[in-house]
Amino acid sequence: MKKYKVLIALTAMLLLMCGCGKKETIDISELSGALAESVSFSEQLTQIDVSNIEKRYALNSKDYAEVAAFVGTLSTCDEYVIVKTENPEAMIEKFNKYIEKKREEYKVYRPDEVYKLDSAVIETHNKSVVMIITADSENAIDVYKKYLKK
Repeated sequence: MKKYKVLIALTAMLLLMCGCGKKETIDISELSGALAESVSFSEQLTQIDVSNIEKRYALNSKDYAEVAAFVGTLSTCDEYVIVKTENPEAMIEKFNKYIEKKREEYKVYRPDEVYKLDSAVIETHNKSVVMIITADSENAIDVYKKYLKK
C-alpha cells in the first residue's frame, strides 16, 4: 500500500512539473517585445492602430478581444499580428485569406518578397492567434515557442 501512495505522489508531482512553465494566455505586449527583439525583419516595424488593423485584416470589433499589429512599409512583406479571440479558427481563415491576397499583389509588385508569404507563420495558443511574416520564420517559431514555455 505504501508503494502505491509513493507512486501516486510521484506521478502527481511529475504532472504538476510538466504543467508548470507553460503560459495559459499570451500577453500581447510581452510577445510583441520578444518578437521585436529576437526575430529579424527586413526593416523597422511600426505598430498600427486598431482601425488600420481592422481594415488590413478584414476584422471587426466582434472578431477579437485584444489585438496588436506591427508592419513595415509596402516595400517588404514583413509584419506580425497577435489577436486574442473567441474564435481562433475564423481568425486563422482571415489570416490565410490575407496572406493569399498579399501573395497575389506581391507576385506583380515585389516577386522577391513572395517567399516570405509562402513561409508565413500562423500559430494558435488557447484563444490567441499569431501571424508572423518574415524571412526569419524558423527563428520566429522558436521565439514563439520559447515565449510560451516561460
